[in-house]
Amino acid sequence: MDTAQHYFKIVIIGAGNVATHFANRLKKKGHDILQIVSRSSEHAQTLSIKIGVPFVTDIKKINTHADIYLLCVPDDEIEKLNTILNLPKKLILHTSGSVSMATLKNISANIGVLYPLQSFSKKTKISFSSVPLLIEASNAETLQQLKILAASLSKNINEVNSTNRLKIHVAATMVNNFTNHLYYLSNDFLTKEKSDYFHLLLPLIKQTAKKIKTNKPSDVQTGPAKRGDEKTIKKHLQVLEKYSEQKKVYELFTSLIKKQYHV
Repeated sequence: MDTAQHYFKIVIIGAGNVATHFANRLKKKGHDILQIVSRSSEHAQTLSIKIGVPFVTDIKKINTHADIYLLCVPDDEIEKLNTILNLPKKLILHTSGSVSMATLKNISANIGVLYPLQSFSKKTKISFSSVPLLIEASNAETLQQLKILAASLSKNINEVNSTNRLKIHVAATMVNNFTNHLYYLSNDFLTKEKSDYFHLLLPLIKQTAKKIKTNKPSDVQTGPAKRGDEKTIKKHLQVLEKYSEQKKVYELFTSLIKKQYHV
């Protein structure tokens, strides 16, 4: 496959976290961003000033001279755009993990998905070159173009269909969003107990993540639940007695770990 550098003319629809990171990366790699389209004038203006391109808030004023239209919008907005946009023969891509590629079918015959398997925040820098990009396309020619675009952004390109992408998105939600909520619950508990020591957990968090790079998660499980240490578990639950959410999570995970290891 010929993946020689090719520079595309691109319109980005959306101005949130994902759009911001894509815009920065696309510009850095030499692509020509023609326009930012967003219903939020504040977000659109902020991003347009940052990367030096015009913006519009009215979808009817979208620039029709781009090669690629990159939809970086919430999932339900993708479905709405499918009923509004009509850009036949243009390459239309969405960036969602859970929305089927077919959702774009009314916009163009050339559709695809460019899903970055990463958590994005505007103020957090990302090493985009290592971000897994999950791609899918409606036909061979579109896939070729998509591969060229994706290869200019990251070294980690994966062809994944809509069915499997949704399954990966489910797993990603658990390891990212759910895990972050556990961090919140732990920090909230310590703060309310006037024990502002959450920072001391950071080496533990890093080591846990490091271990699963070379081991199955089931092989590196530790803790009182796996050991069947009922005395420690009882002490922990007593400490959490007045924290219903934290106690509920502790009891649930303790039960699940016990079940897994037949304790």
